[in-house]
Amino acid sequence: MKPLALSIEAPIAPPARGGPTDPSHDHELRRGIIHTAVSRPVALALVGAFLLVIYGVPVAQAVREKLNDEDSMLLDLFRRAPTRENLKRFEDDLEKASYPKELVQPRVQLLLSSLRAGNKRAVVGRQGWLYYAPGVMSLAGPGFLDPHTQQLRVRAALDAEEPPLHPDPRPAVLALHRALQARGIRLVLFPVPDKAALQPVQLHGRVRDEVGSNADQARFMAELRAAGVLVFDPAPARLVPGEPPRYLVQDTHWTPQWMEAVAGQLAALVRQNVNLPAVAAPSWKAVPQPIARVGDIVDMLKLPEDQTLFRPQGVTVRQVQDAEGKPWEPKATADVLLMGDSFSNVFSAEAMGWGAAAGLAPHLALALGRDLDVLAQNDSGAFATRKLLSEALGAGEDRLAGKKVVIWEFAARELATGNWKPFGYEVKR
Repeated sequence: MKPLALSIEAPIAPPARGGPTDPSHDHELRRGIIHTAVSRPVALALVGAFLLVIYGVPVAQAVREKLNDEDSMLLDLFRRAPTRENLKRFEDDLEKASYPKELVQPRVQLLLSSLRAGNKRAVVGRQGWLYYAPGVMSLAGPGFLDPHTQQLRVRAALDAEEPPLHPDPRPAVLALHRALQARGIRLVLFPVPDKAALQPVQLHGRVRDEVGSNADQARFMAELRAAGVLVFDPAPARLVPGEPPRYLVQDTHWTPQWMEAVAGQLAALVRQNVNLPAVAAPSWKAVPQPIARVGDIVDMLKLPEDQTLFRPQGVTVRQVQDAEGKPWEPKATADVLLMGDSFSNVFSAEAMGWGAAAGLAPHLALALGRDLDVLAQNDSGAFATRKLLSEALGAGEDRLAGKKVVIWEFAARELATGNWKPFGYEVKR
């Protein structure tokens, strides 16, 4: 008979205070409290690195300014009163002229762009396609006529200390319509569809035949048409796979070919709805000219000047010339006025880098067979040209004298992002 074997276990010691089985540890976790042990050398190293970054940037800026014999922004700050406005001005100046930023940011952005990461202004699509971020968000965001959405935009503007924001485009459009109608002038409203609406495959890779738009754009156009405004929408009914692109690869703007096609459609709409007097057709001609440059969205990425990730895109524009070969120019005495933004200026404003006298205005004039007056300014299409018109009228310059039709072109994204501030249209006598 085997002897009985007995095993005596040592008593289990209670868990140490704060250990993984300590009930108080679970209680602290439920309250969101996590204890982190940091040794003194590590803490000193982290503090030192933080102070180096905080003080290193302005010191490096001051040294570089001294070497370049420039006025010191830091000393300029100390000379001024310590007000909130002066501090904001210093931050803006530092943002624009920071040498450490100029050294680091373009190279980091180049790496991010190669991984299809843009910035707050640029969205990197597929196969080198670039998109303007506010335009993409205007399509994907909430309806711009929604009162709640408008209130959020007004509050955001107040938080940013911006001038009063008028988010609803309808009062501004109808005010201009009524002012023109009172003088026997027809308004043609022309919101240019966003690039993301007509080139969606290059953005996200999903094939679709629907044309994108903001949730409230159809309602907006219907209301304006019901009020008597002539609305021109150049977007196709459907997108067809394999059709030529309507927009430049790296730019916010349209291709020269689609722009010319749109000018022809717009001219046909004007002739059908506005009784224009017959005039002798000018002897104009369209002369092909090759142009190549990187797009304006590449500029927004702020990459190094020697970057090769985005190559210049070559296109052929057709410059409108008179019989003597002189580039087309607008005429203030014309009975058609085009008010527009950068979509009107591209291919015409030489400073934009895409040619001269080859944009919407000259090709619209060519399609109409008559002279054209132009009032165009890049950016802020919601109010910039209305402001120019209002100021001219208020100064006694009647830009509407003899006009039969006013075509107001602006980027459709302005409906969701623009400031539709009111203006008056009375001529000062």
